Amino acid sequence: MRAISGEEFLKRFFGWPNTVWPDATPGHPSASKLTPFVDALRQRSECPLVLPRREEGWPAACYYVICWDTSHAGRVRPLIEASLAHNWVRFDGRVASLREDDPVDSAVLDLVGPSSTYIVRPPEERAVPAYRAIHRMVVLLRDIPLRKPSLPRPVGRMLREFDLALANGAVEASAKLLKEIEATGGLSHENLAYLDIRRWSRLGLDASILNHKSLSTIVYSEPPLLVSEAVLGAWARINLDLPLSSDRVGESVRKVSVANPDIAMLVEPRLKYASDPDAIAVASVVAVAREDAHLARQLAESEVADSEILGIVLSGEDNGKSSTIVSAAEVPNTSQSPAAGDTTVLGEVTLTSWVDWVARLASSSEGQVPTLDLETVQFWAPAATVDRQLAEQIDSLPAMATDALLSGVAAIIDTDDVRQPAWRTAAALLRHYLISERFAPNDLGAMCSLLAIFLRGSPAAAAYDEMLNDLRSYATQWVAASTAERVLDIADVVACGPIGEPGVRQSFVAALLSPLHSMRHRLSPALRHLGSLIAGDVDLPLDWDIKEEVAEKTAMSERSAVEVLVYSLDERSLARVVKTAAQQWPSDRVRVSSDKVGNPALRQHARNADLIVLATRRATHAATGFITDSADSAHIEYADGAGSASLLRALESGLVAVSA
Repeated sequence: MRAISGEEFLKRFFGWPNTVWPDATPGHPSASKLTPFVDALRQRSECPLVLPRREEGWPAACYYVICWDTSHAGRVRPLIEASLAHNWVRFDGRVASLREDDPVDSAVLDLVGPSSTYIVRPPEERAVPAYRAIHRMVVLLRDIPLRKPSLPRPVGRMLREFDLALANGAVEASAKLLKEIEATGGLSHENLAYLDIRRWSRLGLDASILNHKSLSTIVYSEPPLLVSEAVLGAWARINLDLPLSSDRVGESVRKVSVANPDIAMLVEPRLKYASDPDAIAVASVVAVAREDAHLARQLAESEVADSEILGIVLSGEDNGKSSTIVSAAEVPNTSQSPAAGDTTVLGEVTLTSWVDWVARLASSSEGQVPTLDLETVQFWAPAATVDRQLAEQIDSLPAMATDALLSGVAAIIDTDDVRQPAWRTAAALLRHYLISERFAPNDLGAMCSLLAIFLRGSPAAAAYDEMLNDLRSYATQWVAASTAERVLDIADVVACGPIGEPGVRQSFVAALLSPLHSMRHRLSPALRHLGSLIAGDVDLPLDWDIKEEVAEKTAMSERSAVEVLVYSLDERSLARVVKTAAQQWPSDRVRVSSDKVGNPALRQHARNADLIVLATRRATHAATGFITDSADSAHIEYADGAGSASLLRALESGLVAVSA
């Protein structure tokens, strides 16, 4: 089975030796008679695709009843029994064994695969009533939506997929998974609210966080640190005049003291592990209000803390000016997770590090393996500090531990340090993806992120060549038009990364781009331009132009110019976007930003923009929240990934929406 368009299928099905509708020519007399049947191909429903086949010398036509999958075939079988069997045709209920060497059968196999098609052969004397019965069945079924039966999935698996979607920046996937989790049940109201908050934080939707109907409950429920950080950061950006300064601390303290709900309840020493400087700013104000030196000292350990604000408390302690400062011994331990280096308890399993986690995967029996989330691992030493040992342990894991291992990929991606990548660990995880043949869109996003970590570590030439050759050997299983964005993201990561052996690099990119090039007419103009840029980088002579592109450019040039802001922390991807946008949409003004925190220039760009494109994978919560809060009436589009292709696809969709 391969990707095949409806037009190509009809030409092949009605090509030689089928004489019913030669080459599916539009003006042929058979075209109008077959329209009710062909409609099922254009809008798939519970109605199967029923098409006739007749060859020279045949007394009557036979009919292919083509179902969309094996599940659909099971539902269609009794309908054929009721409509046709016994009265007009002989029917034993078995699907047809189609032959690859038969042109008509081959077209059907490429469309729906095997075990999905019935062939009914009415005798010549019953051909007319059989046709009427088939037509009646098609008319009755054509308006019934296609059923998509699915078995309920464990909530734990959906939660792991949700974490991975957030880590990859897969906005649409995370939204679908959240709806599926809510529909399935099994989580408390508070836990569902936590998932909402985490996702909205990634999208920079500060107002949505503060307007959440359960915010009061969340504040008083002792939520996970990630949720506390998200709420505090959102509250700071909307209510405080950032960045803080010592002369405005008094006003900030007053705002915190009258906040409803009491967001100060979320402040605790564990916030020193937070990555959002705006959340640390609120915590610092609370430390001043409480005159809490212990909290101030803890927050001062954060890389993003404001030492000037915290100094107000600490200087009072040093000089003995405040008699109400709470000593460290008097401060209760409110941490819900241990400090770095301590143990973490998951169920009945006590874990201390990444290495300990992988060791437990190897020794645990099925159903008792420990799983991870970001709330757990942020207190551990970075994976890069034990990269070699961790990679060796992962490589030695048995196949039965793969599910539990890959469930922790989201945590590894989320805790990735750009300055110190755990590239050997990333390579070991990539090998597990390949061996287990996991190539769903969400998995491809994770593979792209892991490949970026691997390349950022500047691996030796031998390791580089081995990884690209391994990925290329599986490319036929995941390179397709439906995954074009992910495929181009992966190709772009390699094209822009370090070069081990130029020939291996070129062969890898060619294995990804050549199939897409052959079906370039199914790709959007922006993706074709990106494909052309990537091919040029590795000296691949591929022409990505198509005839329709001139008309597309003319249509786009007739609209008004659009001011665009594209945000991502990946400067390489931003450079690609600027270069492609200049070719595809020369009249539009595209600005890019990779700032980690808000600033006056970023605020001005957000206010002036008609369209804002955000990559939530390679982004900081402080910057995305700042942009969405600063935007006036701009349309905001989220990239469903972190690479160049994902950004360009979002930009293209956004331009269509703005120009509508």
